[in-house]
Amino acid sequence: MRNRLLRGLVSWVALAGAMTGLGASILGAPPAGAATDIAGSPLAFGSAPSLGNAPAATAAPIVGMATTPSGKGYWIVGSDGGIFTFGDAGFFGSMGGQPLRQPIVGIAATADGQGYYEVASDGGLFTFGDAGFMGSMGGSPLNQPVVGMATTPGGKGYFEVASDGGIFTFGDAAFHGSAAGITKAQVVGIAVTPDGGGYWMASASGGIFTYGDAQFFGSAGGGVLPNPIVGLAATRDGGGYWLLPSTAPREAWGLGRLTVGSNGPAVLSVQQQLTHLGYWLGPPNGAFGDSTQQAVWAVQKAAGLGRDGEVGPSTYSALAQGVQPQPRSTSGSVIEINLTTDLIMFVNNGQIVATLNTSTGGGYTYDGNQVAVTPTGHFGIQRAVNGMVVDSLGALWRPRYFTGGYAIHGDSSVPPVPVSHGCARVSNEAIDWIWATNMAPIGAAVWVY
Repeated sequence: MRNRLLRGLVSWVALAGAMTGLGASILGAPPAGAATDIAGSPLAFGSAPSLGNAPAATAAPIVGMATTPSGKGYWIVGSDGGIFTFGDAGFFGSMGGQPLRQPIVGIAATADGQGYYEVASDGGLFTFGDAGFMGSMGGSPLNQPVVGMATTPGGKGYFEVASDGGIFTFGDAAFHGSAAGITKAQVVGIAVTPDGGGYWMASASGGIFTYGDAQFFGSAGGGVLPNPIVGLAATRDGGGYWLLPSTAPREAWGLGRLTVGSNGPAVLSVQQQLTHLGYWLGPPNGAFGDSTQQAVWAVQKAAGLGRDGEVGPSTYSALAQGVQPQPRSTSGSVIEINLTTDLIMFVNNGQIVATLNTSTGGGYTYDGNQVAVTPTGHFGIQRAVNGMVVDSLGALWRPRYFTGGYAIHGDSSVPPVPVSHGCARVSNEAIDWIWATNMAPIGAAVWVY
């Protein structure tokens, strides 16, 4: 097994406006800006034919597809592992109805079409028919979750791809580059060229990335898709590919609402996008809790949106666009506290490492003549207390002081507006993460502005 999260030269082509270019043939795709329901309808490009759609209502959202050797059929898989067959695709079993530790995120067929793999978000594989196991990322630490896989032409190897575009190769799969560290687009799938000399990657917004000898035949990038892309498959002659839109309910993909208490693959996808953009929320788990709401508030602040803590159309659009806050520092490791947006940014050489929602000084008067303001300027972490500090102004969980009695500290209440006496509040979970990862060591630079 080779773990290859390496940077490579990427050619990303996304068409703005109408979907045209290089002989793209879009069967069933809506015009740019349309709100037509395309759920489960594979968008065909180049020589890819249209052979049928997934059912409008499925037990779980569809997440991936794979084509048969003849090019006259394909499989579509749901996040529960259920399989839908089209054309000459045969059924060889599935994980549908079986307990899963992590959701299924993709499918890949064997060279002769007599079997297939299902891959989960932790990189674990399930084999069916004549699919042979050659290793996986299951049980290995991942920077980002796995989102898809593809087999090599001879069937003696395969690729797993992560949501940041990182590539893992197994068997005779050859590395031709990756998007890791290059793009903020959320990658959702991979497909391999007929000779194994290249591959395509697709993003949730419908953009296409080409590597090696993979050719561009069009994309859905630049349009407004009512359903995000969740999978990619290529024709066996390399003359075309399909982009697969999700069947997740509209409300699950930001055309309605996701809020505290929501659960499922749609929440997991949003959490993965937030994490990929640096908004800390802990490990994505498909459950919309307090830490996820904190991250949603953070992206809403960065995008200049209303701070309702829910994922609606504007927030989903901000995620799809890869919105991040803009730090001011350009060198070194700096903890920036932006009082205008009320965000804490951990910045390394001008690049965002992590972003947290914070609540700073509320501007009110207390104790007769004291004003709740957070001091501005350049400071440094001076001391830290690993526990609860209680004084006349309240309780500070695990504070890390940057000037006088002002600290970055945990609190059970961190709303998306300034309400503190002057400290920078973060959630208790966030301050625990800061301590566990030593993100704010003694002496660390703090810039408040």
